[in-house]
Amino acid sequence: MKSTLKLTLGLASTLFASTAVSNVAQAEDLTLCWAAWDPANALVELSKDFTKETGIGMKFEFVPWTNYA
Repeated sequence: MKSTLKLTLGLASTLFASTAVSNVAQAEDLTLCWAAWDPANALVELSKDFTKETGIGMKFEFVPWTNYA
């Protein structure tokens, strides 16, 4: 579980960093669609720091695992 959480946080950090570095496109809000599982809660917490640093808001759409088939 810890390695999955680390992987998830690493991917989220990469997503946030690549969005913050890009000055070509500006967005007021971003929507991230993610599987509904425990590490997704960590993304919500990380998004608070991202929003504070960039001013870009984050919205989340959580999809139940049963919808992935």
